[in-house]
Order: sequence, then structure tokens, then C-alpha cells
Amino acid sequence: MSYLLKIKDATFKKFQYPVFQDTSWEMHPEENWAVVGANGAGKTTFLEIVEGRLMKIKGEIDCNFADADAGNVSGQIAAVYFNDPSINYGSFYYQQRYNATETDSIVTVRNFLKLNAGDSLPELEAFEISHLLDMEIIKLSNGQFKKMLIAKALMKKPRLLLLDNLYTGLDSQARDYISRTISQITLLGTNVITVVDRHIPDSITHVMEIENFAIKNTSPVRNYIPAYRCRQYTLPVLPDAPAKTFDTAVKLENVSIVYNGKTVVNQLEWTVSHGEKWALTGANGSGKSMLLSLIFADNPQAYANNIILFDRKRGTGESIWDIKDNIGFVSPEMHLYFNRNKTCREVALSGLSENPHRKVKPVDKILQLTDSLFDYFSITGICNDLFRHVSTGQQNMILLIRATVKNPAMLALDEPFQGMDFDSVTRAKQLLDEYCKNRTLIFVSHEPDELPSCISRHFHLSN
Repeated sequence: MSYLLKIKDATFKKFQYPVFQDTSWEMHPEENWAVVGANGAGKTTFLEIVEGRLMKIKGEIDCNFADADAGNVSGQIAAVYFNDPSINYGSFYYQQRYNATETDSIVTVRNFLKLNAGDSLPELEAFEISHLLDMEIIKLSNGQFKKMLIAKALMKKPRLLLLDNLYTGLDSQARDYISRTISQITLLGTNVITVVDRHIPDSITHVMEIENFAIKNTSPVRNYIPAYRCRQYTLPVLPDAPAKTFDTAVKLENVSIVYNGKTVVNQLEWTVSHGEKWALTGANGSGKSMLLSLIFADNPQAYANNIILFDRKRGTGESIWDIKDNIGFVSPEMHLYFNRNKTCREVALSGLSENPHRKVKPVDKILQLTDSLFDYFSITGICNDLFRHVSTGQQNMILLIRATVKNPAMLALDEPFQGMDFDSVTRAKQLLDEYCKNRTLIFVSHEPDELPSCISRHFHLSN
């Protein structure tokens, strides 16, 4: 049987360390693979190897694309990563995405996809993002951004499509469409290798399990049994919630947000009282992240609306830091904007000095809590690694730790479990159930089974 892709006795290098040592594996033309494993196991690294991004130390890796020109194998491979390497987020700052006057020099969706005026793509229409062509890419919601990346990859009409964290951040409609799209393109001759968590597309034929940057096991998908375990974990000693100083955490009265003449949020009414636990839901692009940007004082349009935060009306003399001091915040894009040379532990502690007017030197109690939370998530070994070098799931665990060691009165968590494996999500949910007993919580997710059990209220945004 002829192979499509072959790795034989190969070892590769990443960040000066050998990975996937003495690896052998073959993919055949009729196969499509799902890659599974724990956070930090090396799933994304395996895609980077297939794409040809990592240096081979020894052995053999070969693609057998019958329709590829000699020397142009890479032109037949398209890859979609959770953190797209073609965008330099280091040149942006997080709040810039909500400031309409500060994004003129940032590429639009049209520029990113290299489309001319009047061009249309069936992929964009199917994903319902054609109307976003002239929007700056950093203003896209997490789901919209992911759809754009997949559309860009499909435009290449690749022989082999690599997808990292395929369904992360997508609503159910987008997930269904992508599953159908993958089935269609595999029938037309494109093969797929995708990193997945719990959702495996119907067109997948084989599963590869990865552990410690090595292939642990391979099997036909029909023989694969996920090792999901719901178990109780011993929580560290958590800090008491701050003394109650407000009755109303959030009150939005007839709130509207307009960008470039287009209404994003229209006449919204919502009240969140002290101690309440809310799930905030809605399709990709419905305005969930935009709404949280008003609450976390990142969006200047808050001043044009009637918004009360922590019993105080916006625009009555409070600073954005007065608001941020009360909130532990996580977003899907947040990890992209950190200093590239910070260690994981430094990022976890950075929330303490988020307010430039209130520098907090970590005391022993905070340092002990931070270390105990790293231990709780079983990531103590990466404390001193550079934040940018660890996996997306591990980065999001660290950002959740960052939000908790700050000891805020409220948590605002926008899809905080992205990229986390099942075990890590279980740990995170148990942590939040205990931590939020006397705190306010707003939690955004497209996955109902990700909601902590403490949540008792739901607020849904329609498009």
C-alpha cells in the first residue's frame, strides 16, 4: 500500500530540545487522523513536524503527493493553528481591539485573505463572515477569527489539511458546518490531520494518542475509547472572598454598541447582583466578548452608555483600574498579548500589578497559593518555562490561576477552558465551584458541559 506521508526513525528539535525521538509512522491516502493527548503532550508539535516547520535531527520524513510539483510539497499542505503564526500580536495591545480610532494600520480580513474588492468566497458565505471583510482582524470574536483561518486554509485547496484544536471557540452551528466541510473535502481528495479534544469529526478514520512528545498508540477510530474520568481532586487552601462592598456588580440599561455604523449590541438590559453566578451564551459574533469588554473597562463605548459597575455609574470619576481591581478576567485572546519573555510563574503573578498605580509585591501567602495552584493543575514542571513555549491549554490554566491569585470580588471568564483536556477542565470546574462560593461569576462557553455546577442563571445573546 502506497503511503501519503511517512516518518521513519526520525527525531526532531523544538526550542533546542529533541522531540518525537526515533518516531516511525505512516499515513495512507484513504486515511484521516485525529490527534489526542493531554495538555502539553505534544499534539501541536506533531502538526508542526508534518508541516515541515521543525528541524529534523535524524531519520526520514517524506510526503508522497502524486499531484505535487517537485520541490513544492509544502504548497500542498495548509495548516490552521489556534495561535496563528502569521500574525504578530506583539505589535498590538489587548485593549486596541476595542478602540475604533487606533486600528487604522491593522490588516482587515480582506487584506489577510488577499481578496480584491468585489471578490466573494463560498467558504466565507458558508461561515457567515462575508460581512466582516472590511473589519480589522483583531476586532473579530474568537469564533469569527477561527472561521477566517479555516476559510483561508480551504482557499489553498490543499492536498493535506492540518487543524489544531479544530472546534475550540466555535458555536454548535459552526462545528456542524466544519464537520460537513471536512467530510466533503475528504471525498474530493484532501486528507486531514486534526488535533481534537472530545469531538471527533465523522470523516476521521484513525486516532493517534500522544504522550510526552511521542506517539503512544494508534488505532482505527472505531477502536478508540477516550480515557475520560470524572474524579474529585483535592483543592488547595483558597483565600476568602473580599468583604462585600457592593450590591450590584453589573447593571446595563438600554446599552448599545455601534462600530462603523453597524450595531453590535442593541438596547441591552442586564443586572448581575453580588454573589450571582451567570452563564453568558450566544453564537459566534453575537457580542459576548464585546459585552465583557464594557464590564472590564476595556471598551471606551462604556462612557456613551448607562452602565453601573460595583454600585457606581461609569464616568463619575472612577478609573478603569478601580474597576479592574474587582475583576479576575480571562479571554480567548489574552495569552497572545503577554511579554514574550515572561515565565509561566511571572504571568500568573502579573495580575497583582495590573494596576500601575497600585503595585503589589507578592507576599509569601500569595506565592504559596500560586505554587499550590500550579501543583493542583499538575503543571509545576513548567513554572519557569517561557509562557510562549507551553501549550495553549497550559497557558489558559495559567491565566485562570492569574485571575484567582488576584483575589477579586468577581470573575469574568470568556471561554477560559479553551485547549484544556478533559482532566484539566474537571479540575478547573471544581476549583471555580469552591472559589466562587462568595464571589460573583460571569462565565462564557459554547460547551454546556463546561459550565461549573455553581452557575444558576443564564443570559443569552441573539445575533
